[in-house]
Amino acid sequence: MKRILIISVFAMIGLAGCSDKHSEPNIEPVQNMMKAPSMKAQGEDLDAPDKRGMRLPPEGTVPQGWEPYAVDDFDVANNTVKNPVPASKEVLAHGQKLYLTYCSVCHGTLGAGDGPVAPKMLLTPPSLTSEKIVGWNDGGIYHLITRGRGLMGSYESQVPKPNDRWAIVHYVRHLQQNNKK
Repeated sequence: MKRILIISVFAMIGLAGCSDKHSEPNIEPVQNMMKAPSMKAQGEDLDAPDKRGMRLPPEGTVPQGWEPYAVDDFDVANNTVKNPVPASKEVLAHGQKLYLTYCSVCHGTLGAGDGPVAPKMLLTPPSLTSEKIVGWNDGGIYHLITRGRGLMGSYESQVPKPNDRWAIVHYVRHLQQNNKK
């Protein structure tokens, strides 16, 4: 008798969990967890004062691992910013990989300004092996990659790590030494 009573209690508990609504759970230990309001990226938030779904970060915050670059003038950068990354085979190989990915499309694989898109541009990109650019200091080339100049836009977002941009500078110097005009 005792055994039948225990089995029937467990059977009733088991049946209490059954439901004909298979798309929804029958017990919600945390209310509204299964039906939480969601928002798509760049969607509208009707509860926000400005109706924006994406929030602006608080003023003065910077992304983790990001180092702000405060120099705005090319001449100042060319004369004062020094390359903190020592040249090595690894740095040169990394710079080559980045150069071929981001720079060679316009400047060409040897830095001659003859990349595949150069003929389609309003002004052809300058040769990185020209006397003018060879005369720049490393800080000037770094500044150009970071901030852009003339028709060349900034590549800071494409190459966000400063050491990666310095590696490109080392590779440009390698091209200048090996492909003099």
